[in-house]
Amino acid sequence: MKDLLIVDYWNQKLNERYPVYFNNLLQGGYINMPSARMSREGEIGLGYSEFPPYQSYNLRIQLVDFLEVSGNYRIFVGVDDPVLTQFGYGDYSDKGANVKLSLFSPEATHYRLPGLAVGLEDFIGTSSFKAGYIVATQVFLDYNLELSLGYGFNRMGGLFGGMHWVPFRTNESKYLKGLAFVMEYDSIRYKDERWEPHPQGRMKRTGLNIGVKYRALDFVDLSLSYIRGDAVAFNASIFYDFGSTKGVIPKIEDPLPYKAPVNNEEIGPLRPDDVMVQDFAYAFLNQGLALKDAWLSRDSCCKTTLRFSVINMIYRQEERLRERLDAILAALAPSDVDEIIVVIDAIALPVQEYRFDMAHLRSYVNDDIGSYELAILTPLEEVSYPNPFESAHLFHRANDLYNFELLPKTNTVFGSAGGKFKYALGLSANVNGFLWGDLYYTFSLGYYAISNIKHVADYDRLNPSQIINVRSDIINYFKIGQVTVDEAYLERIWNVGKGWYTKVALGLFEPEYGGVMTEVLYYPVTSAWAVSAEFALVKKRQTMGLGFTNKIRRFKGLTPHFYKYTGSQYFLNLYYDWEKTGLNFKFGLGKFLANDYGFKTEISRYFPSGLQIGFWYTYTNGHDKINGNIYHDKGVFFSMPLDIFYTYSSRTRWGYGMSAWLRDVGVTAATGCQLYNLINQQRQ
Repeated sequence: MKDLLIVDYWNQKLNERYPVYFNNLLQGGYINMPSARMSREGEIGLGYSEFPPYQSYNLRIQLVDFLEVSGNYRIFVGVDDPVLTQFGYGDYSDKGANVKLSLFSPEATHYRLPGLAVGLEDFIGTSSFKAGYIVATQVFLDYNLELSLGYGFNRMGGLFGGMHWVPFRTNESKYLKGLAFVMEYDSIRYKDERWEPHPQGRMKRTGLNIGVKYRALDFVDLSLSYIRGDAVAFNASIFYDFGSTKGVIPKIEDPLPYKAPVNNEEIGPLRPDDVMVQDFAYAFLNQGLALKDAWLSRDSCCKTTLRFSVINMIYRQEERLRERLDAILAALAPSDVDEIIVVIDAIALPVQEYRFDMAHLRSYVNDDIGSYELAILTPLEEVSYPNPFESAHLFHRANDLYNFELLPKTNTVFGSAGGKFKYALGLSANVNGFLWGDLYYTFSLGYYAISNIKHVADYDRLNPSQIINVRSDIINYFKIGQVTVDEAYLERIWNVGKGWYTKVALGLFEPEYGGVMTEVLYYPVTSAWAVSAEFALVKKRQTMGLGFTNKIRRFKGLTPHFYKYTGSQYFLNLYYDWEKTGLNFKFGLGKFLANDYGFKTEISRYFPSGLQIGFWYTYTNGHDKINGNIYHDKGVFFSMPLDIFYTYSSRTRWGYGMSAWLRDVGVTAATGCQLYNLINQQRQ
């Protein structure tokens, strides 16, 4: 026991981490100033700050250990928007984005040396609060103290510094250990009108800010401070490590890997093939898998092969799926079979397969090799198909004719003339399934029960789009006060073989567009690269009903004109999954809906938990202008597995994306499921 206590002590010392606190803009820092420290990768924070004369809603994302990204929606309290306040917009506001790059982390030397970071504040958009800085931070663990010294540029002019003292950090009381005292020297040029746009923010009696912070429940931060010798500031935020979490709630409802009953009897009088298949069917189902087809074949060389086609219903991680398969096959494989092939099926699409050599599987059963060695000996391979002249089809399960889902339906608008935040909330009733084998259909009805979006204009009052309105009028589709048909389309996907996949779809793809599309994808099992070509011909839907309209609006100045329109989009796409870094890249070149040509780049980071965060940037010849400057579409998105909040595994995900501005340049219509994403998620 003494040895174990010694080991535990040193494990705690090695993993000891001085707490990171955040400033009023939710960056690693003090009150208004930043530090060189940042949280663990995958952590997401949300917060609200009041630092007179501003209010700010903040978001923070730690993309990797050395890169912190944050965004702020800052409200100028008591300052009218010169144009929009008369329409109900409220006080003037400004959006900003910040980034901080750690060149050297204090944790890298276990706080023996200081960390060093560089950063930019409000570097895109209006850049009213633009600043740059370099800062060094030293942590003194024995004194529960953190000190920073930095130099800022632009709005943050000159030397600045900060201090955190957490006197009760090692105290056993959970109520005291989260208490911290903070002090900083604030170098912001408040008195300079170029860098302080709010008239009431130009008072600065002293550069010394002091405050107190408190961390509760390991995910809630509260802060109260006195700034500029003139005002009291308050900050509240929450954070959680969504990147590495295995779930907010343990997966207590997941079955353990299959153990019993064990039956390796050979196929014959004592174990007929139909009984053997039932053994597997029930075992697969109990493990969250569905047996779709089973074949038994003997080739001319007397090699016996058992083949299964299995639908993975609940597991997001390929390694967890493999763990279940290993256990089932080890316990139930007939002793006279030479090879077992398991094909993984996704929405009537065979994606990949495992080929288990029974000699390797028996070594695994006898503990001669482990699961790691078995995985190396049984890699993912391209899908193969049974020889109908040598195979007996033992089992077939038809695809579900229908499946009913009731899901929330939400749409939001930020920064409309009628207010900073508009929403429409309701329900979506979906029916989907398969007709005539593998022909997939989906039909979705939607209804908004609560909405304050009805009086939002369908064009930008200040900068009406001067190209055809292929997306900027989508607000009209959110205003419908009755049941709408949001989706109604047919889709068929084929695995052609050797890494080639094709897809065709027809119908109403989204509330605004419907039509036909086709796609060809090349994505071999062993490749991190993929390439696809897609083409779609679409028409704009009427705001109500199932019909289409032949007209589309375009402004000339402030005057709307209408033209005949049939939309088309086509792209050549290149994908790359950089598995070691958890980065996914997509580069698409082609034609967009507004008859503009260019490219779209998407970069996303995916985490062990399944969380995916990314951004996109589109460059086209559309020449859409905002405030006299050419605008190129850009935005952020995320996708989160919902089983983080479940007591069981699930493949269900929830995603959200938002453009910097609702415009018509670089716009594409939805065309059903995305082939690359469907296959890539099966290989994660």
